Amino acid sequence: MPVPTRLQAIQNIVVLMMENRSFDHLLGSLRSINPTIAGITGKESNFPAPPGPLPPAIPVRPATSFAMPYDPGHEFDDVQVQLYGPQRTQVEAAPMSGFVCAALTPPTPGATPQTAADAARVMECFSPAQVPVMAALAQEFALFNSWFSSLPGPTWPNRFFVHAGTSGGLTESPGTADVIRGFSFDGGTIYDALEKREIGWRIYHDGLPQTAGIQSLRLEYVDPLTENFREMEHFAADVGSNSLPPYTFIEPNYDTGHNYQRGNSMHPLNDIRKGEALVKQVYETLRASSYWNKVMLIVTFDEHGGFYDHVSPPATVPTGDDYRYATAGRTFAFNRLGVRVPSLVVSAYTQRNTVIGTGTLDDPNFFDHSSVIATAALRFGLVPLTGRDAKANTLDVALNLDVPRLSPAEAPLVLPDSAPDIPAALLLAPAAAARPSAPLSENQRSFLALATACDLSTSSTTDHARILAAHRAIQTQEAAAPYVKAVEAKIRAKRTQSTGVAPKR
Repeated sequence: MPVPTRLQAIQNIVVLMMENRSFDHLLGSLRSINPTIAGITGKESNFPAPPGPLPPAIPVRPATSFAMPYDPGHEFDDVQVQLYGPQRTQVEAAPMSGFVCAALTPPTPGATPQTAADAARVMECFSPAQVPVMAALAQEFALFNSWFSSLPGPTWPNRFFVHAGTSGGLTESPGTADVIRGFSFDGGTIYDALEKREIGWRIYHDGLPQTAGIQSLRLEYVDPLTENFREMEHFAADVGSNSLPPYTFIEPNYDTGHNYQRGNSMHPLNDIRKGEALVKQVYETLRASSYWNKVMLIVTFDEHGGFYDHVSPPATVPTGDDYRYATAGRTFAFNRLGVRVPSLVVSAYTQRNTVIGTGTLDDPNFFDHSSVIATAALRFGLVPLTGRDAKANTLDVALNLDVPRLSPAEAPLVLPDSAPDIPAALLLAPAAAARPSAPLSENQRSFLALATACDLSTSSTTDHARILAAHRAIQTQEAAAPYVKAVEAKIRAKRTQSTGVAPKR
């Protein structure tokens, strides 16, 4: 397929995927500034109980804190309740009615029910003043009304879709055995496809990257001589020295070992302003560089994190590949997308205040994470990986200018700073306190298994039994944090020894 004229101007694609926020929760309030944005009106609500004698509805409301005191459920069963209500009656247009109910009575075994006050937090929505970086980008470039997570489930399977166009049947946070073994997919990954065409790629990461859960990428990550994995601290220098490859993926700092407290992924348990600072850093680095007139920056979120959104996910094309990681008894056909997430395309060829799609169930301009693969495939001449990315809408729709925005007056060099500590109009609740002795969440268990897998990959086989025994002994956040950090440090040290260049501090 010939490359569209405007897409030909793009020589570099940079993808920054953040964590666990829905469209309405993060950017829905922008509707008050631009009515073409399919955000909230203020009348949206959820009932906290199943059908019957109904208690008062819980309406959407202003966010009261930059961090959550708990992590709302977003495993597959949680999302079924959030979409369809506690009865889980499957209908074409999901009523999006069970977000509060899922927090009050989570269907995932072992999850903690929340108080009424905390459950209502899933209906909170940030004002533009609370997320000034994302709000500025949404108004300066292209915002997608109909970009959905790739399936109604959690982080791991959704992140696999941006790399492989599939999760191989995985619908929930993966088990330890699968993570340690490593995931592989029939069609390979976008990185495999790029290498076949001898096109360069790189993954920047701050800490343990989730991409190392994929077998082929794990081998690359733990290789001391890798040129394809780089610490995020090198990003600005690499851009400044014109050494950015054609395809770049950026992983934020998840900080799963410390219950996400110190991360910048925008996970609910870390201060959202740290994520805003990361987005600002990436944009300003690219904007000030020689790449500006040839780069497409994509900012998206892996899934909704249990937060409310009012738009029903549409039907979609199944992946058409194998289901080797499917949960026993699960019959999900991957023919419907997950909850809507905030997504932006930033480029010099994007007109200010571009809003793509209508945010309705019948919107033909809908997107999911496989649209990233489809766009890279269109630009670089790659073959599709699965049936999903083969049919996905591509992001060149955001390239709607023939003449690039190059001057500071046309495209800002600097974005607003993240919101201050004590905004005058915002009542801040205390940030969520880390609970060192708390048990690990499902996602934390997955990342702990990933750390163990990387430890095994960099250790003598004579140490494997000891490493696996130590892994089994870790049951709390307090025990997990130093181990994950130790594995990260071990891999950094091996890279330093191979290059002779010490990492920045």
